[in-house]
Order: sequence, then structure tokens, then C-alpha cells
Amino acid sequence: MAAAVAGIAVAGLAAWGLTQVDAAAAGAALTGADPRLVAAALALYLVGQTVSGAMWAVCQGAGGVHRLPLGTALGMHWVSRAACELLPASLGEAVRVALVRRHPAGARAGGWRIAGGIAGYKAIDAAVTGAAVLVVALAVPLPGPAGGLRWTAVGSVAVVALAAVAWRLVPRRPAEGPGRVRRALARLGEGAGVLGHGPAARTATVLGVVALLARVLSLCALLAALGAPPQAAPVAFSVIVLAGIVPAAPGGAGTRELVLVPALVMAYGMTSADALAFSLAVQATALASSLVVGLVALAWLATGPLTGRGGDLVAVPADGAGAPLSAALSPRAPGAPRRGGRPPTTPAGTG
Repeated sequence: MAAAVAGIAVAGLAAWGLTQVDAAAAGAALTGADPRLVAAALALYLVGQTVSGAMWAVCQGAGGVHRLPLGTALGMHWVSRAACELLPASLGEAVRVALVRRHPAGARAGGWRIAGGIAGYKAIDAAVTGAAVLVVALAVPLPGPAGGLRWTAVGSVAVVALAAVAWRLVPRRPAEGPGRVRRALARLGEGAGVLGHGPAARTATVLGVVALLARVLSLCALLAALGAPPQAAPVAFSVIVLAGIVPAAPGGAGTRELVLVPALVMAYGMTSADALAFSLAVQATALASSLVVGLVALAWLATGPLTGRGGDLVAVPADGAGAPLSAALSPRAPGAPRRGGRPPTTPAGTG
């Protein structure tokens, strides 16, 4: 109860602080940003999200969504990111499931396996991100309203670690209940197979680290573009991630500003106007990139890839084990049928 009251009090203070920000000064900071560094930030964000899309493709392949072309998977990922920027509480992930179901590979695997693959992807991404945030929070204590969020990072990492250990060590018995429930849970577990497959999990983890580094470098470029200290990027990244845990408006708008602006002011002496300008630039970068690339990807997907025509195949063996990244990014998987060949038969899912 006390913690809840304290949280409400901190949120109230942060909200009050934001009302004191000079909006005109924040706008001036945005218009005066270095365009070359802004372009670099956009490019790095595009790289990070594209690598994250490849990470998701590896997780889906390890979970039973075989023969999903890598290019098609990346297009679906960008459409999902655009939907997440427009819909609250990451509801854009439902768009991702719907897109994969439209593809023959997803139709064969079924919705539950697709959802399980997304769960595995989110779990590995949470572990990588949580570990990075934990290191930052311990090495550079988060200031002001963000101070208590380090325990959120500790708790998140602990939960993911315990879940991973349980997945590997605890015998999984057949689910009890009606037949449809048992089948759904079984397929969900199969879809999250990346968590139990070492090579695929390692590949996904490496991709997650690369995507994270690109994201932090993007924040560095945005801070430098505004004349702010670029070394604030790790703390800014940590605060953005932790603030995003709370379901909020599309793209985390509102919740992020409540914590990020006071944190940057207290930790690095930035003016509140510059801190707000940076937060708005973060939102604009994600929104503009996701919408432009997502719309292009959606138009391309509508021309044929959703029907299984064209694209480079993600190399995933028939047993669902994830292939190494070098194979996953090759033009054609070893042993895979050539384009236009007859796809392998796989039992259809009922998810």
C-alpha cells in the first residue's frame, strides 16, 4: 500500500514538473537539431529493428513455423511495429499473428505455434534487455523518479531466468482439461521451442544484443543532435524500457515523459525543455520509421509474399530446430525446395 501511494506521489510530482516545461523552448530545440545526426539516428533505429525482425524469424522457425521467407518475416515485423506505434499496450502483436496466419507456412503451423514463437522471442528479448538495463541501473544509479525502477529490472531478469530454468529442467506433463485446451497448450509450448533449443536461442540472443546496441547508438545520435551529452544514452535507454513496462498510450507516449524528463534533468543537468525535446524526438523517430517502412512492407506483402511466392527461405530443419544465422540468411536453405517447387507437407495447426 505504501509503495502504491509513493508511486502515485512520484507520478504526480513528475506530471507537475512536465507542466513547468517551456513548450516553445522544446520546439526550438527540435527545430535546431543537427539534421545529419538525426538522419544517423533514424538509420540506426532502422538497423536495430531490422535485426530484431531477423531475431523473431529465428524464434518462429525454431517454434515450428517452417519455410517462412526471411524477407517476408521482416516485412511482417515492420508492419507489426507500425501497428504497435498506433495501438496502445502493444496490441500490434495481434497484427503480427494475423499476418503470419495469412502465409502458407503460418497456416500450416497454426495460430498457437505462432503465438508461442512470439512468446519465445519476447522472452529472449526481455532477458537481453533486462540484463542490459540491470547493468546500467547498478553501474549508474537511475536518478529521481527512475531510482526505484532498478528493482523492476531486477525482478524482470529474475522472472525470465526462473522461467527459462523451469522450461529446461522441469518435466512438462501433458496439460489437463478438455482436448482442445490440451492441444492449444501443447502447440503454444512447441511454438516457444526456441527456449529449449541451444543453437537457436544463442543465435536469437546474439541478434538481440546487436539490435540493442543499435538502439542505444540511435539514442546517442539523437542526444548529440540536440546538443545534449551522448553519454546519457544508456540511462535514457534504461528509463525508456522500464517506463514501457507499464501499459500506456501507443508507443509509450506519456508514461515515458513522466520518468525520462526528470531523470535526464537530475542526472545530466539538461534543461527540462531539452529533455522533453529528446523524448519527443525518440517518439518521432520510432513513429516515422515504423510508419514509412511498415506501409511499404504492407504494400509489398500484398503483392504476393503472403501467398508464399518469392523471398529467401529461412533455414529451419523439419524437426523445428533453429538453424545458425549464416544458414538462416542464405538465399536458399540446404535441402529446401527451389522456388516454385512443391512445399513439404506439414500437419495443419488448429490454433
